[in-house]
Amino acid sequence: MTEPADDEGGLAWDQDFADQLIGATLLVGITYLQHDGTLVRREQVFGPVTAVDAEIGITLLRSDTGEPYVVAPVLEAIEPASPGHYQLTEADALIEDPDYTVTFSVTAPLRH
Repeated sequence: MTEPADDEGGLAWDQDFADQLIGATLLVGITYLQHDGTLVRREQVFGPVTAVDAEIGITLLRSDTGEPYVVAPVLEAIEPASPGHYQLTEADALIEDPDYTVTFSVTAPLRH
């Protein structure tokens, strides 16, 4: 079932796809930038999806800590992963054959 587009982002919610994500492995890459685009840091999180909620977000169980981790519920950004090894930076763990990948860039606001 597809929910109507929300007022804030205008993105439709695909409940069927959200349901498919439960139990799938998701590799999340987040790049943090300063307001001018300068790289601050990169973060890689990987694990099985335990919950998907249009309001709360996508919850996965981190493979490195066993702790829950929540990312934005932007289903349109999630891509099926091709078989292979994935690594955001050399410092990150090498992930083999995730089911899905998603990347986000977070830019800090300009402070006056």
